[in-house]
Amino acid sequence: MTGEEFHLCIDIGNTRFKMAVFMAGNEVYQSACNEIELEIKLKEIFHLFPIGRMAVSSTRKSIPESIRNFGKELKLYIELDHLTSLPISIAYLTPQTLGRDRIAGAVAAQFLYPDEGKIIVDAGTCITYDFVDSNGCFLGGNISPGIQMRIRAMNSHTANLPLVEMEIPEDILGKNTTQALQNGSIRGTFYEIESFISQLEKKYGDSRVILTGGDAFYFVDYFKSKIFVVQNLIPIGLNQILKHNA
Repeated sequence: MTGEEFHLCIDIGNTRFKMAVFMAGNEVYQSACNEIELEIKLKEIFHLFPIGRMAVSSTRKSIPESIRNFGKELKLYIELDHLTSLPISIAYLTPQTLGRDRIAGAVAAQFLYPDEGKIIVDAGTCITYDFVDSNGCFLGGNISPGIQMRIRAMNSHTANLPLVEMEIPEDILGKNTTQALQNGSIRGTFYEIESFISQLEKKYGDSRVILTGGDAFYFVDYFKSKIFVVQNLIPIGLNQILKHNA
């Protein structure tokens, strides 16, 4: 490796730790692991790259000490929260409750598409819908259950409905209970996303629609050219926050 400084950006989700390394604005490495593998993965990354700055976004209440131990030795270490200096403005009534991943995603969206309105759809455990205007102001958003959560809820909250696989039936009408559950949860989510996009564009005008998250691939064929998939949206945003605070 050269003497260039590298940024490590960590997105801590409900089950996985997603990591990306940036140098001169370009992503040069990405990986993911669970908490058991975390310390080994961090040692591997710090061996491969001369990390100078690190930013962490977490959906959990606490950040593992192994991350903090690596971070305290760096020039800059940021645990993203509502007090972090950002390159966007936040018009959210309770910024302290705003998900860190949603903040990072909004920063990335503004960086990628600065002169447009942006609708960010993050399809993971929950689905979030956020809007950032062309001036870089986060105006707010919504949260709904993710596909897996819908499927599991129908099974766990009823006596007779089975737990089904995440597969999309060919026909819009289910021909059996399994297909009916799959259509209701997966196609129902398609229509929900489409409706939110439509209503937001009625209010704010034509907007760039950005899709990210672990379940994003389920929606690509349905939406086709209407959306732009950016799977590493949160690490991109964390890297921009590091640059902003450098």
